[in-house]
Amino acid sequence: MEKLFIDRAPQPIAPFSHACRVGDLVFITGQMPTVPETNEMLLGTFTEQTHRVMQNLAIVLEEVGSSFEHVVQSRVFITNMGHFDEVNGVYASYFPQPLPTRTCIGVTGLAGGADVEVDMIAWIPPSEDSSA
Repeated sequence: MEKLFIDRAPQPIAPFSHACRVGDLVFITGQMPTVPETNEMLLGTFTEQTHRVMQNLAIVLEEVGSSFEHVVQSRVFITNMGHFDEVNGVYASYFPQPLPTRTCIGVTGLAGGADVEVDMIAWIPPSEDSSA
């Protein structure tokens, strides 16, 4: 097992790693709408927050050698299910078809006042430069 800290991703505000790799799977900590350059929470609309969350996940996926194409499962946490369709539209735009498995959970609150958080499990395919 390898615990991973990603320098380009938003820095944790609590005691956790960005991801944990076990074999060819990576378990990615829930990402918030935090701007990596400033480490400040983007508290805009649900659309803006969902884009930032997905961009943060893209940073981690890229850093570990994976992508949205290889996501196996994700969990979406939102503070207001009235924005379910809005969040879904943004979320789905980051994935090729078919989509990965997913759970969406309505919560009463998230850290830092955020309205959207997403965590993921992804497959890390063999790199193209590795010998067979």
